[in-house]
Amino acid sequence: MKINELEVLIDYSFFDQELIKTAIQHKSFNKNINNERLEFLGDAILNSVISDYLFEHFPNHQEGILTRARASLVNGSTLTNKAIEIKLDKYIKLSKGMINLDDDRKLSILEGAFEALIGAIFVDSGWKNVKKVIYKLYKDDLDNLSSINEFKDPKSILQEAMQANGMTPPDYNTVELKDDNFESSIELKGMKYNAIGKSKKSAEAQLAEDILKNGDFI
Repeated sequence: MKINELEVLIDYSFFDQELIKTAIQHKSFNKNINNERLEFLGDAILNSVISDYLFEHFPNHQEGILTRARASLVNGSTLTNKAIEIKLDKYIKLSKGMINLDDDRKLSILEGAFEALIGAIFVDSGWKNVKKVIYKLYKDDLDNLSSINEFKDPKSILQEAMQANGMTPPDYNTVELKDDNFESSIELKGMKYNAIGKSKKSAEAQLAEDILKNGDFI
């Protein structure tokens, strides 16, 4: 497929056509000229643009919520979906031996190519234009962020819910187990809840989530 068709899909025309050619060229196709450096740059640019958007549009939300919201927008599955939306899989240049890869590896390549494309746009014409392209590609995702509160961690949601019902904030009893996992427990209204995680933080988060799902703590 012709590269100019990809430019139409992303609504951006490159001044330097070599940049877009490099962005879609995997290292298996050419070990000397490939998209790895652009991928590195694109990852940073994408995170910065999304961070800037969240900072400007949600002034009343704290760092933790903004971080989780950003993570949902730049994680591997989201980037892969974005790549598929612009049919990037039709343009990526791979070696013949890479064409029959398993699906997981192919998805990783798509993710990297999408980041490389973002990096290429930034190099081609700077922050203002790459920001414009990202906003267009993420329009639906950003429009649906009105419910950003859903990105609160379970512990915060549980604490707020308990305080809203006149209850004392939860007091987690968390201990390290012999198998290097952690177990967290709490007693609410005569009922004991417990959960296990690979870290103290994950055990307490899982415990809070389990209590919220149960829904009978108030």
